[in-house]
Amino acid sequence: MTNPNAHTLPIIVVGAGMTGLAAAWELQQRGVPYVLLEAGDSFGGKVQSERTEDEFLVEKAADAFILGKPWALQLAQEVGLQDELIHPRAETKKLYFLRGGELLDFPQNLKMFVPLDDESFLQSGVLSPEGLRRMLDEQNVPPKENTDEDESLADFIIRRFGAEAMNFIVPLAAGIYVANPFELSMKAAFPQFLALEQKYGSVIKGSRATPRAQGPIFGSFKDGMSTLANAVAAKLTGDVRLNTPVLAVHPDGVTLTGGEKIAASGVVLTAPAWVAAPTLGQSFPAASALVGELQTNGSVAVILAYREGQFPRDMHLHGLQVAADEGIEMKAITVHSAKLHGRAPEGHVLLRVFFKDLDPQKALAEAVHEVARLFGAQGDPLWHAYADWRGKNPAYQVGHLDHIARIRAALPPNIQVAGSSYTGVGIPDCVNAGRTAARDVVAALGVDG
Repeated sequence: MTNPNAHTLPIIVVGAGMTGLAAAWELQQRGVPYVLLEAGDSFGGKVQSERTEDEFLVEKAADAFILGKPWALQLAQEVGLQDELIHPRAETKKLYFLRGGELLDFPQNLKMFVPLDDESFLQSGVLSPEGLRRMLDEQNVPPKENTDEDESLADFIIRRFGAEAMNFIVPLAAGIYVANPFELSMKAAFPQFLALEQKYGSVIKGSRATPRAQGPIFGSFKDGMSTLANAVAAKLTGDVRLNTPVLAVHPDGVTLTGGEKIAASGVVLTAPAWVAAPTLGQSFPAASALVGELQTNGSVAVILAYREGQFPRDMHLHGLQVAADEGIEMKAITVHSAKLHGRAPEGHVLLRVFFKDLDPQKALAEAVHEVARLFGAQGDPLWHAYADWRGKNPAYQVGHLDHIARIRAALPPNIQVAGSSYTGVGIPDCVNAGRTAARDVVAALGVDG
């Protein structure tokens, strides 16, 4: 049944991170009136790129997006960013794996963490000889029979690749989600590996049978990832309001913290779960409780700037990953100046050093120490900055997809929740979530768009 007010009342989008921007853009493309409300004073949410006075480019969150999921690239093309697109530098692709205090060459010929040939992996040294052989023996492990039941990343790894493989796979897989591998849902985070297991009987066999994508795997922008958010925002012609926090979401609109009520035919709520839950409490208590049950993880990145001359070695490399059992707090280092063009002025090195839920001051001290120990950095960094996301990364715990289904069932179809708290943390996933939620609200209202 068509809502008689659907053509006159706007759809409200709450939150102007990448999910909210994509939702508003989708509504605009369909000719549907909208109001975009953002509590903060900028666009992009966690996506924050800052150019310093001395011409370093600091990324506070994602520094690139995966091209295999087409949604971010498609949005970039729609807003005219084709000429701004760049890719990680192939000539600096060197990567290390820190194990036992030693910088090992990262194994060649991998697809994420999956070895594409036995020989080079056996020679890599990233696990003990027994651990390497057991990981490759995944090809002989029968697939799981009960595919309805979710499992953790740790359970999946141990079942298919052996317990020691945790030390190699967890930094590559769980690191994306800054997650506890014993809690991270395979169905929510890595459904592609479950699909390979079922189709081919083995993740390794399936990966080897699937052609590798040609060309670059990741994309970014000359002036940083904020380019996409700002470009979308600049092309929005609807009612867009910054510094406008929402107090409550209702079936027929929202109430702002200042008391103003805005009538709407539907709402796309893209704020993080811990922000969204209270706004749903008045009108949708069951959904509010379910959203409030979603857990978070924490992470801290320390950004360090150096002169090239402070390093006795060549720093033209992408960085390193740390074995899960290394016994240090640091999880990874990205040499941002070498990974992507335009991130540091000539003759300088820019690093991002990653930790889980660690006090930023402690993280800084360890970051400086490890950079000196592993790369020989001499003297103090020129400056440092933090990307402090403690308690602000979604944790997709086992059973996550069922939990999200219960949230959606507790809301009317014209009220949609969307974003990284629910269906994927990468920028392409957020773009897809926003556009999908916008389409779902439009469909529920019977709006021609």
